Amino acid sequence: MIRTMCKAVTVAAGLAAIASVAMAGVPDPTKSSTDGNFMLGNARGGLVINVPGVPAAVLDGYNVTVRDVGNIPLAGVTVSFNYPSGTLRTTATQQFGQTANCASNTSSAVTNGSGQAIIIPAVTGQNESPSATVQVRANGVLLTTIALRSYDLVCDGSPAKVQLSDFNKFRQHYLTGQPFFNQPAADYTNDGSVTLADLNSFRTEYLCGTTAALPGGSICTQTACAPCP
Repeated sequence: MIRTMCKAVTVAAGLAAIASVAMAGVPDPTKSSTDGNFMLGNARGGLVINVPGVPAAVLDGYNVTVRDVGNIPLAGVTVSFNYPSGTLRTTATQQFGQTANCASNTSSAVTNGSGQAIIIPAVTGQNESPSATVQVRANGVLLTTIALRSYDLVCDGSPAKVQLSDFNKFRQHYLTGQPFFNQPAADYTNDGSVTLADLNSFRTEYLCGTTAALPGGSICTQTACAPCP
């Protein structure tokens, strides 16, 4: 009996070791770290301008560190934002070495030698869901789900740009009695309402290339995917 139990324990230990080896190199959501549950995107695919009220966590992009079950950082892993269809749409081009896939509606970056990747999304559309709907995945493994808002509220075709149609859509979120008053898509400060702080934040993107914050010569557009959301 004792010998049989010893064999069983040895086999179990061996199977556990094999399973651990098999999972090495696979992204583990419990060991990986992500940058919170909120992010902002724009037509530029550039860093969000630091204006009063904008959450500090979004200013340096969305940072992810991917690790496996052994807490080992994983290089060369594709980290992606998977956007919900019908609300948000990636642009075909991105900045900072990121890539986009119009067919799968994703924006992606690859982890460096420390397992780190940063996504600064160029994305268009109006996502009114108050809950987190954008999936953050690493080589297809779900790490977390976040809320994401874009200043480029209206997909007008190529190029993607924050323009008059977006200003009109923002107005419909900002003014009392308008169709989208206080809805989440224009809540860039993520405080639960669309206020003057959100208008100030939107203004910096709308005036891209004409303000001190985004001076002339700044990249203000990206190539849009089709169809629009």
